[in-house]
Amino acid sequence: MALGFLTTYIVAVQNNHVTPYLPYISDTGRNPPESCIFTIICSVSSFFLCLIVYVRFKHIHHFYYENVTHIKCWNTCALIVGFLSAFGLLLAGCFQAGNVPVVHFMGAMTIFCGGVLYAWLQSVVSYQIYHVNLTHHGGSISVCFKFFLSILATVVVVTAVVTGAISRNVPHSQAGVLHTLSTWSEWLSACTLTLFFLTLHTDFRRIQVNVFVQLRVNEGIYTPQHRSTCDMSVLVVPHCQLGVSS
Repeated sequence: MALGFLTTYIVAVQNNHVTPYLPYISDTGRNPPESCIFTIICSVSSFFLCLIVYVRFKHIHHFYYENVTHIKCWNTCALIVGFLSAFGLLLAGCFQAGNVPVVHFMGAMTIFCGGVLYAWLQSVVSYQIYHVNLTHHGGSISVCFKFFLSILATVVVVTAVVTGAISRNVPHSQAGVLHTLSTWSEWLSACTLTLFFLTLHTDFRRIQVNVFVQLRVNEGIYTPQHRSTCDMSVLVVPHCQLGVSS
């Protein structure tokens, strides 16, 4: 996602639509042709974000529900918040700031605030899993790094929102520093949240995701003889087997 926004920034600067001093991310997708690229990037990123959120939800659901207290509640909340964040990203991409600013900024607030909340929820889930010694992948370093990124994301998102709001209500001569701080914080927010999702790689590399297909027969569901099952194991890489019927 961050690399995609960097692409729209480069295109916007080359077309002299924005200044090269890190404008708001929304401004890099305000005018064509970068607005078209911006929409594509946000739409594709929204899809993959939903996929990551759902895979993470199923990962926790299959392997940790029976052993970790209250993890079901945290995991369900993370799923809802993650989907809302992905929807906010889709809104921000489809409704550019120059065309429908109200919807665009609602989407932007949803993705950043929702992304921060999702990071905190996943940090708590990771801590709970590590605390009961159900996983040794990444260990305390991975958990601490997730909490660090959550704190950093919280700080930069709050900074971006507060300084941006203040800069719009002060004289133009005094808004320069606040505006710059707000734009830099917004870019750092995008990079921090992207980096947080990359930390899930240490968990995802231990699972294999496959698609299970069921054939509808006479308005019912035909279930193949060998159904999809999930092995739960700590020492062995857990996986889901594919079942396909034709």
